[in-house]
Amino acid sequence: MEQRDTLGAGGPSKQEGVSARPEPFRDGFGIVSGHQDLDVSSDETSDTSSFITKIPPSLLYRPFPRVLKIYYQWNLAGFRIFHVCGKDERDRIFAVKIHKSYHWSKPLGIFPGLYLYNGPSAKDNLIAAFGQESYVRGFSLTTDYIVYLPGDESNRWKSETMRARTTPRPDHNVLFHFSLEVGCEKNRRRESFEWRKVKKSERDDEMQNGGFKLFWLPTDSRQNCLTGSSGQSTANGDVENRVVAIFSWYSFFASPKHPFDLKIIGDEKFAELGERCYLMILITALGLWWLYSVGKTQRGAVAVAEKITRKGKEVV
Repeated sequence: MEQRDTLGAGGPSKQEGVSARPEPFRDGFGIVSGHQDLDVSSDETSDTSSFITKIPPSLLYRPFPRVLKIYYQWNLAGFRIFHVCGKDERDRIFAVKIHKSYHWSKPLGIFPGLYLYNGPSAKDNLIAAFGQESYVRGFSLTTDYIVYLPGDESNRWKSETMRARTTPRPDHNVLFHFSLEVGCEKNRRRESFEWRKVKKSERDDEMQNGGFKLFWLPTDSRQNCLTGSSGQSTANGDVENRVVAIFSWYSFFASPKHPFDLKIIGDEKFAELGERCYLMILITALGLWWLYSVGKTQRGAVAVAEKITRKGKEVV
């Protein structure tokens, strides 16, 4: 039986009296989806390639593959719902729904964005969300985007911020920075990351149509990113070696249903950050797709958003 290269040992074990389908999302989310019929002891799901050895109880109903492929569907639902898949289009892992502001559903409410479900259907439990954090003085252009992840028992959602910014010449690029808490309760710490747009001069065979690379930032680079300093935190070779994920586009004409892949390439040290970190990587990558689709990953758009956000904060 074919074995899959996965990033997590997660997935609930079989339990008696639990239906194979999860309950629909109402107000909050279920930490464990209702896919209790998944046998995680099988050959197909138990192979983790020793990538993760110590993680908390799984948030997700099945292990996290190293390579995630996004596919559209050609039907009416495809205008709002698409899928994060594993080895091929039929291997649907997560459903993603485009959230419109007029729907007012929690947690995004009136702000547009994306909902990620813990299963292949939008009827599965909501596991993460990405959206615009606010409107600044009536403008939809902003540098700040909010991410919702599962919280603890007393807090249904834990929110984080992804912030866009431009870099000056000669780099002249666009970065999307975020941070999150990782580790166990007694050893929690905050780690920082940034998605860096791949310029045409940096493209290779794996990224012929462009995309983004995710950098795990060293401690001495974090403050520059948080304060918007002009320091180029990913310009040196030491940081270059800390690329932990790659987001690569496909040409629409060559692959109209398959817009991009997300590949996790972090080492064992990175793997110890755990499942919440992978979930954050996935939802922010989906967020980049959403921003790209409306032109908000272009340097000019981010530069205008920086000015609008700065003026909005000055007025406040």
